[in-house]
Amino acid sequence: MGPDFVRPKPILPDHWQNADTVARSQPSSALWWGIFNDPVLNSLMRRAETGNLDMVLARERIRAARIQRRAASAESLPSLNGQAAYTHERLATAGVGQVLQPLLGLSPGMQGQEPEGVSYTNYSIGAVASWELDLWGRQRRLQEAAKAEFSAVQADMDAMHLSTQAEIARTYFQWLWVSDRLNQAEKKLERAENILRIDQAVHAHGLLASVDLGSQQALSHEAQGEKEELALKQASLHRALAVLTTGRPDAEIPELAKPANLLDVKIPKIALGIPSDIARNRPDIRAAEARLHAATATIGMAQADFYPQITLTGQISLDALTVAELGWNARNTSFGPTLSLPIFNGGRLSRQLELRRSEQRSAGLFYQNVVLNAWIEIENLLSYEKFFLSRYQSQLSLLKTGQARIDALGKQYQRGDISQRELLQASLLENAGEANLADTYVAFLINAVNLNTALGKNYL
Repeated sequence: MGPDFVRPKPILPDHWQNADTVARSQPSSALWWGIFNDPVLNSLMRRAETGNLDMVLARERIRAARIQRRAASAESLPSLNGQAAYTHERLATAGVGQVLQPLLGLSPGMQGQEPEGVSYTNYSIGAVASWELDLWGRQRRLQEAAKAEFSAVQADMDAMHLSTQAEIARTYFQWLWVSDRLNQAEKKLERAENILRIDQAVHAHGLLASVDLGSQQALSHEAQGEKEELALKQASLHRALAVLTTGRPDAEIPELAKPANLLDVKIPKIALGIPSDIARNRPDIRAAEARLHAATATIGMAQADFYPQITLTGQISLDALTVAELGWNARNTSFGPTLSLPIFNGGRLSRQLELRRSEQRSAGLFYQNVVLNAWIEIENLLSYEKFFLSRYQSQLSLLKTGQARIDALGKQYQRGDISQRELLQASLLENAGEANLADTYVAFLINAVNLNTALGKNYL
């Protein structure tokens, strides 16, 4: 009964609008974070497989969904229940003694006196079997819906798994960025303090106004505050990574103790594939499709409720007044079909069928909405990828120009053409350029993580 599920065809473009014309490699079966070619990130992902609580929870929920699917399959199988009973009863005979006296085996009493009653014990042991014939496919639709719901739960857990891995990658890249900024802040503070010492010496000889000295002191204090703030952020991100990978904020992560450079992380070229691939790869789209499948199957279940239900029932029991009498001659048996046909229910079945059809339409609309949001998300991330790449290349060119300028000033300083203060002041400007480049680089890496997860790349 009911409609058969037809896999929906997602409305997607033939090609990505914001994808560049540069040839991209074909999708690989390797782990998606391998594109960054970072051994520390690889180690953190392996550690999280057993240490991250969300990943452990995801696996446990999949186990629970698998149990529910098996329970639904068992609904279509015959059931056999054993039963045993022991009863002790007393029948009062007041008012009916004259009738019951010979039946109960009571001795006749005095004239006008009625027997007081009789007690007896009954022993029973037996079994009952039943099986509902699946004439209209209701049980088969139930199993189909349970299987689809299991696929939806599995896709939900896959999405959680992928989201957790992406959060680990984003947090790790932010930790690298903060560590890089902290190194630059230490250099900035050192240069600012050197300039301050020079200004203090000049001021002591009366060649520098107190206002200018105070301004440099403020810059030195600002550099000190920036360093302390970055140290706090680094510690906070370290704890976040510890929780994500081990489930404890105080866990040691030896990989992070080694020297690391943000710019050593490889800028990836992500394999896009054709837009229709996301319908197979993205867990949220797979979950929406599976729930549409389940909603379609429940329509058949609701339609089958309008038709007769036939249940085969059989029973056998041994009943006796004493244990010694329990035997084959004390058996009671019964077998036969039971027919149940709905005649009047106040429109409950019709409303139930309408509700199931409405749920199917809602599931179909939800599926379309998920696909549309995925399309928008990927196009936005592709446009950001182009923007960050262009910005990175521009800032890298400016940084190289600035470094060449610093090298030239260093040679002038060695010849005595400029003062040490001028060289240090120019170096502070170089710090700003390095900071801007690091900001763009980490934004590029995080965008690559988001693009990989938006495309639904492999995660196991």
